[in-house]
Amino acid sequence: MLFEKIELEKDEIILKTIRKHWFVIGIQLFNVLLLGLVPFFLLLTASFIPALSALSPAISPPLFIYGLASWSLLSLMLGFMIWTHYYLDLWVITDRRVITIDQVNFFNRKVSSFRLERLQDIKVSINGIIPTFLNFGTLRAQTASALENNFMSTGLPDPREIQATIQRATDTRLVSLQGQLIP
Repeated sequence: MLFEKIELEKDEIILKTIRKHWFVIGIQLFNVLLLGLVPFFLLLTASFIPALSALSPAISPPLFIYGLASWSLLSLMLGFMIWTHYYLDLWVITDRRVITIDQVNFFNRKVSSFRLERLQDIKVSINGIIPTFLNFGTLRAQTASALENNFMSTGLPDPREIQATIQRATDTRLVSLQGQLIP
């Protein structure tokens, strides 16, 4: 479905598609799970503290159940929002250009692309112990364009391999363009 929205040029070949590293979404979903369990921990803690259990008759059960259901629903919606952003944020590397799709929020998507021959610089940064061990980091691509000269994404898996793939595709593209210019 997502690739139907991207119009490829004639004979353009997709070399690689990249989503964020699994650890990035795993940490975010784990935090949402902990957030969703907060009321249950508070309820469990209140049952062991006599002063708090004396307050429990003051809270009406339907109101408490409503609050608990609302909290759980909001946590579930936050989890689905994180999954949607993970699934729809994408880098597509073709033999002619790089397309970045950034899902800003549910109804706002930013699709950008740059041609490989306009690429000036690719910078990879991997900061921290966990990103180093799991091999994920930030990739920045700078182009010759004055309007949008910086494409950046964090949490990409194996950023050095992505950089090498883009470099190989750029080199191949420049050689093919030089071959077209020379009769």
